[in-house]
Amino acid sequence: MSIKKSLIKNTGFNLGSYVVLLVSSFFSISVLLNNLGRETFGIYIFLTSVIPLASVFDFGISSAVVRRLSLPGASTGDRIKTWKTSFSLFIIMAAIVSLVISAVLLYLTHSLPLFQNIDQSALNIITLIIGLTVFVNHINSHFLSLPQAEQRFDIFNSKSLIVGSANTVFSALLSSYFPSIAPILFLQLVFHLLTFVYLVFYAQKIFHGKDFLPDYEKSESRELLSFGLKNFVGTLASQIEAQFSKYVLGIMVSAEAVTAYSIPQNIVAKGAAVVSQIAQVIFPLGTSLLVKERIRKLGKTVLAIQLLTFLGGILAVILSFTIGEQFLLWWLKDQIVVYSALPILKILSFYFVLTSLTPIPSVLLQSLNKPQIPSFFAVLTVVTEIIAILILVPKYHVVGVAYGVLIASIVTVPPFLIVTAREYNREVKKLENR
Repeated sequence: MSIKKSLIKNTGFNLGSYVVLLVSSFFSISVLLNNLGRETFGIYIFLTSVIPLASVFDFGISSAVVRRLSLPGASTGDRIKTWKTSFSLFIIMAAIVSLVISAVLLYLTHSLPLFQNIDQSALNIITLIIGLTVFVNHINSHFLSLPQAEQRFDIFNSKSLIVGSANTVFSALLSSYFPSIAPILFLQLVFHLLTFVYLVFYAQKIFHGKDFLPDYEKSESRELLSFGLKNFVGTLASQIEAQFSKYVLGIMVSAEAVTAYSIPQNIVAKGAAVVSQIAQVIFPLGTSLLVKERIRKLGKTVLAIQLLTFLGGILAVILSFTIGEQFLLWWLKDQIVVYSALPILKILSFYFVLTSLTPIPSVLLQSLNKPQIPSFFAVLTVVTEIIAILILVPKYHVVGVAYGVLIASIVTVPPFLIVTAREYNREVKKLENR
């Protein structure tokens, strides 16, 4: 299949499932906000942010597995060895991370004023549910590396559809009958388990019998960790960047401030995630195109996507300033939240222009076996952001967070794009001189 057809087909699967969830998300946020109330909704956002943050602690192994399974010329024996070793590593990591997350949540829920209006027995149940969800989600990350490497994005997006539906539509419906956090989180755990069952059936069609089962191979583990740890630092920094604002606002301001910031942040994240859907396709495709005859086609494809992304960012800024208030009022039906969220949305629209330009270069560098570069810039971004937020929040409160993330992106995104272009040109010259 040609590059264009492969890219269109797989991007179609990604964007199709994403659009469904995007619509579901807009519906569910307003329903959850009204059913739970501003304070409880803010606590719900605070707690659920733990799950994506915990998922980062695979130490980059999932990306390493995708790359190794996608490499041209990988033998069946090498693929089996990669699969089995990854499986064993993920089981160990899932157990450790879920226990650590549970312990941290127990401490936070018993010590932070944010949780003082919630019964402690309910908080203990919530902690248990989140710990189990983190465990299952970690195991699912291992299974998802296979369809991504195989470029079976119909299978890869099953988690987005199954878990995403639980997190949006079904959670919103359940909140109408049980307007509390624990039942909603339990429902989401059930759908994580359903995803696990579905992915197991798919994996067993490719790795049969003993080939499917976990096993540890020292040299393979070293290879996976060597690549993964370089990528992990950047992934961790990106998640800290996404979640840090919620923790700062929850600790330093209030649950209502978390709500006011998380809604425009969610809008921006949904827009940026469109680009990430394409990036997920570029990673295995880009890895398979690292040959002299095809690498320039990869560069042209990336450049075209970047141009369209930039134009989309400019459109987002225009829409935020022209119809942003009317849209928020129609969507949320809460004047107080809209009053707090609108200035944040306008600031974050400029942030979106810059941050949406980073996913494609990041996966391009990963394909070039340079994961340490996006990791370095991700760390630089999050350090700059944390410093700016801690300086600005005491004076500007929730708006200070928005200014902080914008300042960090202005400082780090342009040099990151320049370095990416330089590394790509070096790779082209290296391949053409062979």
